[in-house]
Amino acid sequence: MSLRVQLFAVGLLALAIPWAGYRYVQGLEGTLRNGLEQSMLASANTMAAALELQPLPSTDSANSFNDTVYATPLNNAPDLDGYINDWGATTDTGRPIGAATEYWAGLLQRTVYLFISVTDEDLIYQRSPTDRPYGDRIVLNTGNQNGWLLLHRSGPGGVRAQYSRPPLFVPTAEFEDRVSGYWRETSMGYDVELRLPLDFIHGRLGIKVVDVDQGTDSADPEVSWENSWATGGNLASGAFVSRPQYLDSIGKQFVQPGTRMRIVDAEGWVMFDGGEIDPLSNPFAPYSISFAEQFYRLILAHGDAPYQELESPPGRLADPTLRAALSGESVATWYTRGTDASAVVVAATPIRGEGEVRGGVILEQGSDSILTLTNEALVRLMSSTLIASLLVAVGLLSYATLLSYRVRKLARAADTALSPEGKIDPTLPGRRAGDEIGDLARSFTDLLNRLRDYTDYLTTLKAKLAHELRTPLAVVSTSLDNLERVPHESNLSPYLLRLREGSDRLDAILGAMSEATLIEQAIAETKPEIFSVDKVIESCVTAYRDIYNDRQFDLDPRAPDSWAIGSADLIAQMLDKLIDNAVSFSQPGSTISVALNHTDRDIIIRVSNTGPLLPESMRNELFGSLVSIRDKSGESQHLGLGLYIVQLIVDFHRGRVKAEDLADKSGVCFEIDLPRSRE
Repeated sequence: MSLRVQLFAVGLLALAIPWAGYRYVQGLEGTLRNGLEQSMLASANTMAAALELQPLPSTDSANSFNDTVYATPLNNAPDLDGYINDWGATTDTGRPIGAATEYWAGLLQRTVYLFISVTDEDLIYQRSPTDRPYGDRIVLNTGNQNGWLLLHRSGPGGVRAQYSRPPLFVPTAEFEDRVSGYWRETSMGYDVELRLPLDFIHGRLGIKVVDVDQGTDSADPEVSWENSWATGGNLASGAFVSRPQYLDSIGKQFVQPGTRMRIVDAEGWVMFDGGEIDPLSNPFAPYSISFAEQFYRLILAHGDAPYQELESPPGRLADPTLRAALSGESVATWYTRGTDASAVVVAATPIRGEGEVRGGVILEQGSDSILTLTNEALVRLMSSTLIASLLVAVGLLSYATLLSYRVRKLARAADTALSPEGKIDPTLPGRRAGDEIGDLARSFTDLLNRLRDYTDYLTTLKAKLAHELRTPLAVVSTSLDNLERVPHESNLSPYLLRLREGSDRLDAILGAMSEATLIEQAIAETKPEIFSVDKVIESCVTAYRDIYNDRQFDLDPRAPDSWAIGSADLIAQMLDKLIDNAVSFSQPGSTISVALNHTDRDIIIRVSNTGPLLPESMRNELFGSLVSIRDKSGESQHLGLGLYIVQLIVDFHRGRVKAEDLADKSGVCFEIDLPRSRE
């Protein structure tokens, strides 16, 4: 996984802040919803308790709602012109009678209005008042003892109702002047609009459509007429339900602003409907919400059912959740409505009386689907938090892109640091940066510099060895040539001596190289143990006084009982190399100082001698293999492996070694720091 992806994933953790806010708002809204539900149920129960003492109309449960005619209240009296467009909202849905008839019923004060729409492809009118067939017609059953009301015409126009009786419903010329209407022919059939007094209807209203079709071959006109009509629609025994005016005055006492209240009977028919959910001062003003609120409405949506006025057909409570109140259970539920995702909370509670449910109270109140977002400050807070989190994620992604670019650039430079010719270019990009990548670039640069120096050392190793071996080989070679030329009886001692010296020098060179190899193997096979450093130093210095009797040795043991973990033999060999180096660079009779000290964590060994100072050009190469700064003119051969062995032994003990000039510039000091053991 790339660095950019990792940092982007870390940046996504910033989204935990708006997520926590989302969970908080969700919980807060749930609490507010529950509180509003309880408040609505409490109000509904209070109203239901008050209505238990009021008389409520009841609908005959023997009639199904399909056989019940419900008169919807009208705001204005419609014109009797055969058009329904002036009936208001009641024209949204008509009630069917059979497959070809639809009707609407309305009530204004004490007057009932009916609108009947009949689909009839073969419309038949009565030719004359006495001719048969009498044509297509409509009959109404109002429970009047005088019979059914017959409505028929010889053509479009005003309608006068007359009494008639089943089964043939023939005209009788017994007119009922209290009923009036209008017959209008349409492209699909005909429409009839009627007006009749409420007192004329005795608890029931039946509607029957007689469809007359010609085309019989019978010669008897009476038989022909009887066989030529059929019932196009039939609502012969329907109950008539309307809202009582006395309940309207009672219900208005309970209506609260911003709340819609309905009172239903035991069958769910609405007996009172008052108030508005959210009245607007300007109902035509557009309602708009911000983009942020739209977004929060989307993510905090509760999946509420759509609000569809809760009635089907109009005037009858049909929602199965709310009808539970008619079974004696109080319920509260939420609905969503409109494109702005506003919500309606509805509470339903039963009205009881004499041990049974007599009806129910339905309360509705509009509310934001996200109640807490009505607080603009909270909307701004959530928006700011979300935007800040997104900016953090984007910022981290951008920063990760920059970091990955720098790392890739450094990686490409490292890949190309070694040229095909074997040359190392240690200059890496980003070395001047002050961050960790800059530290990494500088570390790589130092590593490549050391690697280049080591490569240069390996490159020059052949020349160094050739140089070191050339002199003794030349001595051996010239000695052999001379031996061949001189007579055998001559004195061969000088030539043999030189031959021996050359051989010894070659042996010394090979021995020094073998010693370094043996030291490396010994270090690899040595098991660390605890030993006393001060005793090793003291015994070694005592031996050096006997070996190098032309030098003075000064021991300054300031760290008695100094314990370390490692190998005492290796420390002795390390000290041998340092003393040999000090003897080589000091004059006879000079003093070589060996000091031992310690801190809380380290044991410090210092070996100092007077003599030449360290060359500036080789300070960083002193502890490398085959590095020597001695005068090559001397007879003793030094391959520069002594300090290299010192570095190996110090590394084995996890210590540090450094060389520096003395403060008075009289010589050189080597300092070794070894970790101290607490044993």
